[in-house]
Amino acid sequence: MDTQQQENQTNNKINCDSDKCRKIKRFVIIALLITIGILSWHFYEYFHSKPLPKTPDDVLTLSQALFTEETASSPYLYNVNLQVKTRAGAHDDRAPHPLFELHYDLLTRDANSTTALLMRLFNNYELDVAVPDQITAEHEQEQLDFLRAVMNTRVMKISMRFLAKRGIVSSDYDEQLKLLQELWFTPYSRGKGIVGSSSFEHVFMAELRDQKVLGMHNWLYFAEQEQQGHVNYKGWLNRFDTGRHNQFALAFRMSFFGIEKSFNGFLVGTSPELEMSLYTVCFLATAEKEPCEIQLGTAKLSIVSHVWDWKGKRLIASTYVEFP
Repeated sequence: MDTQQQENQTNNKINCDSDKCRKIKRFVIIALLITIGILSWHFYEYFHSKPLPKTPDDVLTLSQALFTEETASSPYLYNVNLQVKTRAGAHDDRAPHPLFELHYDLLTRDANSTTALLMRLFNNYELDVAVPDQITAEHEQEQLDFLRAVMNTRVMKISMRFLAKRGIVSSDYDEQLKLLQELWFTPYSRGKGIVGSSSFEHVFMAELRDQKVLGMHNWLYFAEQEQQGHVNYKGWLNRFDTGRHNQFALAFRMSFFGIEKSFNGFLVGTSPELEMSLYTVCFLATAEKEPCEIQLGTAKLSIVSHVWDWKGKRLIASTYVEFP
């Protein structure tokens, strides 16, 4: 066999080996992708489809269970800058810097999260309760998208089981969704017959009436309005830690569109589903103005609710965290 034939045979063998290598590599990559897919599905099943815990017997135990289900901390909350402590009767500004810094890039990427869907609702309403809200079909769809996302969370599922156990709502999904829709998004009037308010606007956003700030009990709305220059944080009054990073109850001073509010408070770093669950359960399962005792980690708090009777419906006039 001459040298040329030997070289050809060697090249053929190398090519053959190279083809085998490519096939083996392709097979290994496919096998790895399949394995990763199976493992990912099992992780999803475990964290999202694992059986719900036993339904608690009282609101306090329920709040502890909901906090356990809550994610460790909000991925959207980058920093909380409390700055200087102040007094409710003070008039100076003790906080030159914003209270919150958010990861707005995460909100853009995670458009179907309950947080992102909540924030989509913020520009759908009139601030002044004396101006009627114009709710379009698009707005109603955004309300529904948000509520369905909340209903799909383990936190709200546990809450609905608790309410169903007490006979407040049926175990039917559509009935539970209808309950949330009516309770939070039924438009009503806060005066002069002008339909310019709702439970959602007051609690999860803010309202203006006769040069007074109403509501503003959600940290995400506060953060957005602060970023837009509408809110001026002026220092903190009280704080109760849950034991988790960037998750606590906070009382503070502020102004909104230049209108002072000497005392306000909300939960910081909590998810929309946790807040809506706690407020819904406390409103429906506790007598009006009676403190609803809750515990979020190490923070022992209470929620106070006020009723708004509107055309035969018992709606939320206000509900908020009360500080001991």
